[in-house]
Amino acid sequence: MLLIIQNRRRQSDRALKRPMKNNGQLSLYFSGGSCSRTSTPIDQWPISELYFAVLPDPETAARSFKLAGNFHRQYRSFAKPRRADLLHVTLFTIGSFRCLPEEMAFAAMEAASRVRKPSCPVVFDRAVGFGNGDNRPLVLWNKDGNAELKAIYQELVDAMRLTGITPAKEKPVEPHMTLLYHGQLVPDIMLEEPVSWTAKDFVLINSLQGQSIHQHLCYWTLRD
Repeated sequence: MLLIIQNRRRQSDRALKRPMKNNGQLSLYFSGGSCSRTSTPIDQWPISELYFAVLPDPETAARSFKLAGNFHRQYRSFAKPRRADLLHVTLFTIGSFRCLPEEMAFAAMEAASRVRKPSCPVVFDRAVGFGNGDNRPLVLWNKDGNAELKAIYQELVDAMRLTGITPAKEKPVEPHMTLLYHGQLVPDIMLEEPVSWTAKDFVLINSLQGQSIHQHLCYWTLRD
């Protein structure tokens, strides 16, 4: 049975509650239970989006949230900023599911244990609008940077293929961190000071869509 950790409201809690290291990777927290144990009809279960990500440290998350608030006030068409504890940089999207498949999650964990990349800097020097339509996100991005994150993505792709899982769409990854949604396209906004931190681990996230809940299933260290 796949057991999951509950979302932690503050990223500082993550540092206090970090799992113990085990052979170079981080152990899984145990709480909750599989969706098969609930009596709620399956068509009422929230959609789970499963993906790997790196998380900003608490100070960087707080600064990014403040930036998002400034953009929200400047460009009224944008919705409220994403909470600081939900900010992340997606590395590899596995898929969306009505019920989180245990076999898929464990296959992803097996693949992640094969990653041997070192810790790396994450640097965003601008805010840009991505996509089209009314659900256009404003994200932090670096046009020419974050090659190390792209290398981690490629290693995850190769490892996932060994478990029989491939990306839904093969396309170049563009590391970014979404600040808020809903708005018209705005010109690129160069930051006075880049948003940066050192990624020392990555995490498998189960995001419950429409509930603003991220369940962190397992962490893996990026080796120094």
